[in-house]
Amino acid sequence: MKIIHIAGWSGSGKTRFIVELCSHLVRQGRTATIKHIASHHSTLPKGKDTTLHFEAGADPAIGIDDEKTAVCFHDISLDNKLNLLSDIGVNFAVIEGFKRRPFKKVLIGDLDCEYLLKDPNVGDVLDMLDQFDDWYTLSGLMKELGDAQGTGSIYSWSGYTTDYPEALILCNNIEKEYATDSRISGICARVQKWAKDDRHPVFIVMAVNSTDDGTVFSEVLSKVSSCTLQ
Repeated sequence: MKIIHIAGWSGSGKTRFIVELCSHLVRQGRTATIKHIASHHSTLPKGKDTTLHFEAGADPAIGIDDEKTAVCFHDISLDNKLNLLSDIGVNFAVIEGFKRRPFKKVLIGDLDCEYLLKDPNVGDVLDMLDQFDDWYTLSGLMKELGDAQGTGSIYSWSGYTTDYPEALILCNNIEKEYATDSRISGICARVQKWAKDDRHPVFIVMAVNSTDDGTVFSEVLSKVSSCTLQ
């Protein structure tokens, strides 16, 4: 899942830019947005059933009408929400706010921060999608590979590493080595850049032919064991 981080002061035009960007991104894949509500709190309709459910501890509280589904969680962790979006198969997560997070940013207006693009048009962002940061989860990669391959068995594994650069090189080499292997129909070997306590998640997902007994997957796991912690 690509993270497109939009930053800028209030009134700089971020919302207008995001609306236009989303209208283009949805043509390329499932798109979601997350906004940091910093200057005011989002309030639930007082006395309504879903509000009462939420106040009673329901987590999440969900309301469904004829046009949409509204979901309210007690948890306010951005990481957890990105995990959720990746798990359900979102391709592009557009984030507004969260200025302190070190994702590659699109800067709208003036703000003292590092950025990938400053005051671009939407076309500039679309042309550089591959340069934005990725966010991985095991479920998200399994869904991505399963949707792409259609049939066959899916093998998966996850672990952790404290050596991100080494794991990144290893994962890239594994994907290149097995890209044309006739025993498999697809492979994702990824390491998460973003980590807590210097433990970077490592994910291996492989779609195999019906004739394979798991031997090729065991081969791959033997390669990653040197740089990962279970």
